[in-house]
Amino acid sequence: MFGSELIDAIDVQGQTNPDRVVFCNTRGERMTYAELRARSNAFALWLSTSSGVEAGCPIVLFGHKSPYMLACMLGSVKAGHPYAPVDTVYPPERVARIVQQTGNTLVVDTTSNKLSDEACGTARRLSLAELEDVCAQSVSDEQLAALPGTDPTKTFYILFTSGSTGDPKGVEILTQCVDEFSRWMMSDYVFEEDGVRTWFNRTPYTFDVSITDLVCGTTRGDTTFALEEEADGSLSKTFEALATCGATDWVSTPSFVEQCLADETYNAQLMPRLRRMLLAGETLRPATVREVKNRFPGIHVYNGYGPTESTDLITLCEITDQMLADDVALPIGYAKKWSNLVVLDPETLEQVPDGQPGELFVAGNTVAKGYYGRPDLSATAFGLCPEPLAQGMRSYRTGDEVTRESDGLFYFHGRLDLQVKLHGYRIELGDIEASLCATELVHMACVLPVVRDGAIHHLNAFVVPTTEVAERGLKLTRRIKAQVRDVLPSYMIPRTFKYLDEMPLNASGKADRKALAELIDA
Repeated sequence: MFGSELIDAIDVQGQTNPDRVVFCNTRGERMTYAELRARSNAFALWLSTSSGVEAGCPIVLFGHKSPYMLACMLGSVKAGHPYAPVDTVYPPERVARIVQQTGNTLVVDTTSNKLSDEACGTARRLSLAELEDVCAQSVSDEQLAALPGTDPTKTFYILFTSGSTGDPKGVEILTQCVDEFSRWMMSDYVFEEDGVRTWFNRTPYTFDVSITDLVCGTTRGDTTFALEEEADGSLSKTFEALATCGATDWVSTPSFVEQCLADETYNAQLMPRLRRMLLAGETLRPATVREVKNRFPGIHVYNGYGPTESTDLITLCEITDQMLADDVALPIGYAKKWSNLVVLDPETLEQVPDGQPGELFVAGNTVAKGYYGRPDLSATAFGLCPEPLAQGMRSYRTGDEVTRESDGLFYFHGRLDLQVKLHGYRIELGDIEASLCATELVHMACVLPVVRDGAIHHLNAFVVPTTEVAERGLKLTRRIKAQVRDVLPSYMIPRTFKYLDEMPLNASGKADRKALAELIDA
């Protein structure tokens, strides 16, 4: 009906299971499938007939885990508009950059006065009160049938990620991408008919892993339980929520699980219904899985991998006892159905044999269209997989070093460029460096990840201060952090700073990252 298998499947739930709860959060907000259908339809009708927004223009949705975020996401697509989620953790200047890039004349605020005028720029803001009035309107069958909807070739959503120049870049995901990802997950992961599940959701909508909950839960009439900001920022409040949410399925980054495991009460007594855990977004360590299995007897733990540019996960597998017994790096999984994952020599672009490391290229219908409004950036990452390996499909060059073994399992070894994942967030180190150097305090900067036990623990910034700056140490660090806090999300601000009189350079005249890495623990 709406041109998307995912949207149509969720809409059917609104008719067949109208009173079932689709979404609830730690603020006590709840929404049924019937309410989701009604609100998304009303928002779609308003966008199509009364908003004044140009057809097909992206809709910027500002918020965190409000039920209205979900309703507006679906409503945007029903109205023929891709949505671009922006989380409340983003500083106003970054929000403004995203609004400007979309060319949008409307920003939908699902919060209570957390969106500043500075962030909106010249765009109109639809307040929460106005949004509630819009979503309360009734929609006739004739009006519903007239909604534009989407089709496989149109953009479903745009996720803005860290950009190397200091500006976020928008990954343009097509409807075809989302629908094929949905079919794969429903066949390879959600294969048990064991009643209604409750999905624990912490991942913000600005992070690609969030689509996993949307696909796996809402298409089959499940409930999603989400952490709002107050609980998300407090481990004690998080545990209070975990004790009452009745979650059966868990999707998060490994680092969040490790944070929970630091508390001995994180176990099957706290969450007696928990049966499955899907971890993605960063390196999963064997010790973490062992402890999860010890705390939750009988639990199934899955490891997944996938860049934003391929919609979400492109590999997945359950971690077996045999994998843990080997006490080596865990596999990131088997390739997603209906896609082609090839490992190439990054220099020659020739395929390397199984068992040998190389750069991962992804070809398939879940590969993004490109970077929104940035054909220059798209040309450096998309469409570079040589034929016949790409098999005529869209392709993406990941920049990740992997190995494919003869049994089809893939193993991740790290980045080939300056992009890292920290706590599930994909970060371009150049983005941070550009923001540091934009202050009057920093002459040169180089940011490196600090690795502990095989995983990225935090970021460290090597800084050469400007000649006018006399102080060093904690006082200067506080001043720098205060300035970049206006342009960078908190997770991108380096935790530690080391100050240098001059930056070591390599033969190319660039910061010598290898030499700096040796200074991290010095």
